[in-house]
Amino acid sequence: MSNVRVLLVDDDIQFLEATEYMLKYENYDVITAKNGEEAIKKFDQSCPDIVLMDLKMPVMNGYDAFFKIKKANPEAKIVFTSAYAINNKEFEHAEKSGLYGLLTKPFDLTELNDMIASVK
Repeated sequence: MSNVRVLLVDDDIQFLEATEYMLKYENYDVITAKNGEEAIKKFDQSCPDIVLMDLKMPVMNGYDAFFKIKKANPEAKIVFTSAYAINNKEFEHAEKSGLYGLLTKPFDLTELNDMIASVK
């Protein structure tokens, strides 16, 4: 049993459900959120080992949620997931603020496992 707790944050319900299924199949403990605001609440409730967070979401985007979580929990391991090329000031600021990694969608199970395994 893995007992690694993963907070998966994405507004794309199909992606969220498919990725949650993959992670559960690998015996990870998975918590899901559909936007940044929900992610902050779920993070506080569940203290995950790693957060996989989409960047473009309604209500609160991934960047805003990242900075709020990191401010309250500097040790939080947060990985951005995005289907878009990222090269902007917000991303650079996140990297300097302790961004744990970036997974470009679509990613495969091996990439996902490698990223999660690195937090153990």
